[in-house]
Parts: sequence; C-alpha cells; structure tokens
Amino acid sequence: MATYKPNDSMTPELIRLMKIFGAASLVLVLIMSLFNERRASNRADTDEFSITSASRLYFKNVRRAYYDGEIRSDAKMELYRLGSRITDSTALVLNGTLIINKVKDAAYLFLEPQGDLKGLDTLYVRWTDSSGILKRSFFRQGDRYTHYRFIEEIFPYLDEAISFEVQLEDRWVPILNDEKERDALRITVKDFYQLVGRY
Repeated sequence: MATYKPNDSMTPELIRLMKIFGAASLVLVLIMSLFNERRASNRADTDEFSITSASRLYFKNVRRAYYDGEIRSDAKMELYRLGSRITDSTALVLNGTLIINKVKDAAYLFLEPQGDLKGLDTLYVRWTDSSGILKRSFFRQGDRYTHYRFIEEIFPYLDEAISFEVQLEDRWVPILNDEKERDALRITVKDFYQLVGRY
C-alpha cells in the first residue's frame, strides 16, 4: 500500500510560483499603505463637530451660495457668514459664523456679538418661554464648546415668538427680536447642525 507524502505535490515550479506570489502580495500591500492618503478615521478626536464628505459636499453645492465666505489659508479654515445677516456694526446683534476646519474634517459655530455687545466679556441673556417660565443663560467668548453650549440652550426658542433680553450695565435691552436677525442665526445654526449630522 502506497503512503501519502506531502512533498510529492510540491514541485520546484510550484514552490517558485508561491514565493513570487507571496513577495508580490507583500510589496503591493506595502505600496498601498504608504501611498494611501485617505485612511479610516479611528482617531480619538472625532467628536460632535466632525463632518462627513457628504455633508461638506451638500453645503458646498447647495448652501454655500447663501453665505459670504472668507478663506483663512494660514489656519486652513473657511469662515462663512450668512449673506442676509444684519451687517450694521453698531446694532445690538448676535450673528453666527460657520467655520469649517479642513484639516480635522470638522465644523464649528461661533457667535459674533456686534455693537455694544462686542466689548462685553460675558453676555447675560434672559427670556420667558411659552409656558411663562423665566430662563437665564450667559455666554462668554471662549472655545468652540462655550459657543456650542450657549447655542444649544437658545436654539429651541428661536422658532417661538418670545422676547430675548441681554444685560447692558444695569438695564436689560431686547436682542434677537428683529425677524431678520433671528432668521439669520436660526438658518446658520440649522446649516451647522446639518454639517455635523444632527439634521
């Protein structure tokens, strides 16, 4: 009875082909990994400000036409301010600015106070919601989280017919009551939410 020998099926030509195939596969994998610029995002810094290629493309092709753009090459960022915003620098206005960070694939929403609000370190804001409860909040110029937290607080009320007030020295004055100002902020926030995947 004949016994099976594993080496009987491994001819020198087959061994040489396997070596060539193995070496070629290894070289191909190395080349592809060295020249691949788009890698999977498994970084720890992916957060609520991250944007996808699809949302960036939508903004670029559909929404960007409504904005005045400013490219900051030094910081690799693009700033967008809604074209229909109130541009009077003396008016008490709270405008929003969309910032797209191309390096980090992220979008931020910063608030730009104008008029007498511009010089204040902290803005104290109050409003009465639809059930008659007085709400208060404050806003300090700071990082993206400071702006984001304040926007999260006031955004649900921008669609309601309520009055916002901001404290200037010892008096409270109306803010975000002009429909054009309120629309400009509401539209900018919605576009920001769409960029970061919240809509």
